[in-house]
Amino acid sequence: MQTYTPDILIPRIARLGEGPLWDEAKQTFYYTDILSDTFYAYNPESGRITPIAVNQHLGCFALRQGGGFVLGMSAGVYLRDPDGMPEKLPQPEWSAAVRANDGKCDPQGRFWCGTSDEVEGICRGGLYVITPERRCAKLLSGLRCANGLAFSGDTVYFIDSPSRCVMRYTFDSDALTLHDGAPVIAIDPAHGLPDGMTMDDDGMLWVAHWGGGFVGRYDPRTGELLAKVEVPASQTTSCCFGGRDGRTLFITTAAVGAEHEPHAGKVFAVELPVGGAASCRFGG
Repeated sequence: MQTYTPDILIPRIARLGEGPLWDEAKQTFYYTDILSDTFYAYNPESGRITPIAVNQHLGCFALRQGGGFVLGMSAGVYLRDPDGMPEKLPQPEWSAAVRANDGKCDPQGRFWCGTSDEVEGICRGGLYVITPERRCAKLLSGLRCANGLAFSGDTVYFIDSPSRCVMRYTFDSDALTLHDGAPVIAIDPAHGLPDGMTMDDDGMLWVAHWGGGFVGRYDPRTGELLAKVEVPASQTTSCCFGGRDGRTLFITTAAVGAEHEPHAGKVFAVELPVGGAASCRFGG
């Protein structure tokens, strides 16, 4: 099995680093520190990192085609204009028992946002989709910790972390529904929990392992683990492709629960022989 070793990209320690995305137009990397109510913009050329404060836990976010961001937060989903002014969308709504966790945009400009239980075991998490026209649908319910997403045509890959598997669904874009759910990758309990996820240009899935300290490359057709990026931080949370040639894998980690680890909470990067598409933008 091929293994890779990443370098430290950002030494700043995040309590719960998550939500990495790459802005191809600005050649800028973004990520959130959920528990610190802050997200960051990092310029790899200058090494400058800019904190952007928000007033809630920010679980996930995406760029907007017209500028600004769409934000999945504790109290709902917000549109933030280029001047920083927020607008809360009327849908989706969720209770204080959950908060936004992982999410991203698909190539058609729809924003997908999952929620995670704030009280362990209540199973009130869900997965939502919002179209550029602001149609909103709840796609899945009864989740515990909605996490990784990846898209290929009308196929959606999704992770509810405690299930220890990657699920495959077919998405009906007219009805805004998911069908034909089936597990395609089973995660060995010795490897921790599957967390964030991205897809490379060959259709393989790169899955961050919370508690496992690595990002694994999996074939969703066979479930086989093909390669590993061995991260020196056990709470590996998510990943995305970016960089000038699209072959840099950016990896976020968390310090919470791993404060004794010297590199926990830092952001890592590794150059790979395969690339992936830059992060998609919300069309609304």
